[in-house]
Amino acid sequence: MFIDVNLLPKKEPKNMVFLVGIIIVFVATIAAGTVFYLSVQKANRQIESLTQELKQMRALEAAEQQKLENVQSVQEVQELKKTVEWAKQYPLKTVLLLRGLAKLLPERGFFMNFSYTEDGTVNITVQFDTSEDAAYYLKRLEDANFVADVQLKSVTATGGQSGQTNATEKNNILPRYVAQYELHVNKDALKEEKGKQS
Repeated sequence: MFIDVNLLPKKEPKNMVFLVGIIIVFVATIAAGTVFYLSVQKANRQIESLTQELKQMRALEAAEQQKLENVQSVQEVQELKKTVEWAKQYPLKTVLLLRGLAKLLPERGFFMNFSYTEDGTVNITVQFDTSEDAAYYLKRLEDANFVADVQLKSVTATGGQSGQTNATEKNNILPRYVAQYELHVNKDALKEEKGKQS
């Protein structure tokens, strides 16, 4: 008879559950890593896309800003040209007008107020020693070439009242007369007069 004696240790059967568990964990780790990698790649692509859009938007904004600045500078240039044209065609130099009006004043006449509008209307308030001086100045204004029309609006006495006549005379204080005139200037005649003076 034949006896089979095996002195080698018996191999224990491999635990299949453990092996399957390791495989599942390995596959799950690979799947999770792949999903994470794909998510990161997608997020990076979105970030790149948004960065490109942002760059384009900034470029468009810069272009629009440049256009706006160009439009504003063009408008400013046009406005400046209009101002220069207006200044060239400005109806009248008030210094010239004041000189002309002052020449017509009597010796004791003084300007107290002066206003001038673009349409050529001038309002002046003048102080005189006598009411005759106010009438004399009105006549001189009417005769002046550069005055198209003149009106004496009012004449009022200041510094003395009718009830204080005796007291004023005793103190040698005479009333002053304040006259208000409104006149319209003949601009061409005033410019001609300037040409004569030059």
